[in-house]
Amino acid sequence: MRSMLGARANRVTIRSNSGAGWQDLTSNFHSRPEDRHSCASYANEGSLALPFCNASCNTNSLVAVGDEEGGIRLLDSSKDDQRGFSEAYLGFRPHMNSVMDLEFSSDDMLLATASGDQTSLVIDMTTQQPIYCLSNHVSSVKRVQFQPAANNKVLATCSRDGNVNIWDLRCKGVERPSLQVQCSLESEGDHSALATAPKVTYPHVLNTIHGAHSYSTPQNLTLDKNDPPPFGRSDITVTSLAFLPSGRENLFVTASEASASVRLWDLRTAHNNRRGRPVLPLSTSREPDSHVKYRRFGLTSMAFGGDGARLYTLCRDGTVYAYATSHLVLGHAPELSLNNNRPRRTGGADKDGLGPLYGFRHPRLQVSSFYVKLAMRKAANDRPEMLAVGSSDHCAMLFPTDERYLDSPVQKPEDDLPRQPSLFSTRSGLRRTNSGVGLSGRLEDTIPIYQSGTPLVEGHQKEVTGASWTVDGELITVSDDYSARCWREGPEARELRTNGEGEGRRWQCGWAATVDPYDDEDE
Repeated sequence: MRSMLGARANRVTIRSNSGAGWQDLTSNFHSRPEDRHSCASYANEGSLALPFCNASCNTNSLVAVGDEEGGIRLLDSSKDDQRGFSEAYLGFRPHMNSVMDLEFSSDDMLLATASGDQTSLVIDMTTQQPIYCLSNHVSSVKRVQFQPAANNKVLATCSRDGNVNIWDLRCKGVERPSLQVQCSLESEGDHSALATAPKVTYPHVLNTIHGAHSYSTPQNLTLDKNDPPPFGRSDITVTSLAFLPSGRENLFVTASEASASVRLWDLRTAHNNRRGRPVLPLSTSREPDSHVKYRRFGLTSMAFGGDGARLYTLCRDGTVYAYATSHLVLGHAPELSLNNNRPRRTGGADKDGLGPLYGFRHPRLQVSSFYVKLAMRKAANDRPEMLAVGSSDHCAMLFPTDERYLDSPVQKPEDDLPRQPSLFSTRSGLRRTNSGVGLSGRLEDTIPIYQSGTPLVEGHQKEVTGASWTVDGELITVSDDYSARCWREGPEARELRTNGEGEGRRWQCGWAATVDPYDDEDE
């Protein structure tokens, strides 16, 4: 496929992963001052708005950034764009509340939003006007995603109310004015704003999974008269969901705030609700053993690898766990076979799935809030598959997912903390100690944990939350420092690492903090 000669052969073939280490894949990322965008406020001129999420287009270099005021701005990550990344391509404000998540359709003609106003909008990007409003949740919507290979007509949303909704834009809906109407205090009693408000279609929800991650005490448990009454929760926040790739797009997984368990669902059991039966998951994966022994941690985000063989979840214990998709159901699982056309009509009993295969961890990977997300770059154009993760330690993290580089597991700590069984603890996020070892590092891990991560430093000054990959392989991150950054690959990263602070060369720049063998001048 490729022939290389000369002393620089190994260096050039990094792009094809031949003869390269994992640090060679992450050491070239950097960000220049012109790759930084300050998120100006739509409501108060001269002030800034906190960016919450971002999403990249699938066919071009544009990136959408949603903020706390309900505004969305489009940025162009292309190096050849005249405006540059620092200036917005265009902006509009479809919500009056924060935008929690964004998702482009496969052709980029539609943009789906998830908002704190308990609704999701489907926006026509040619006019920047909403054409559908998905309104059935009773709390903030956390995630929205298009179903692959469904002609961009089927979506799924999850919310803090604990429910998952499935929507089909082809179903008959009701047309009425949008809820996003700004009323003027000066014209009291004037309903002209309502009369002239643009109308949108409100589709009927196709199916609702109530209490997708609810739990309760076992029904066969015998209680003494002095025992406390049975308990349970049905409002556990569903923090994330993800569809399997094309071929098995009828399946999707969900995660919650309560534990690291992942639940697998089949869209084709939607008719169960019409018969008054609850929709049951196909399976529920096991938690990591260290969580069961000490305490439980929730998941904030998850994504599938390019071929769908691995599922990566970001946990509040500061670890990215990798699951085998084929092991999400333990035993015979015809539901996971490609193009399976025989759904489990009755839903059946919830099967068990295996726990994670291994995990990624790094001293600078901290997850202090549920706003921290991860994003997957698929392998394309000689670029390897790579995982980007936000962090509360003012940086983003890069983890190559090629399992050939997983050869140096973290050593287990010697100290032993007292462990007590805890059911869905609600303690706040855990911060690492000054020594760089947090509670997650002291847990008794029964799976391999790898530290093959590279932090992108100095680009942000506060928690890095959202991350997305552009079609050209650049990384876009947003942070609580009111900025969005574009990280590119190139030799400039080595210069920023080695040249120091002289003459302001590092001013407003960011780079991959890695021990790169090519930085050694003797070599």
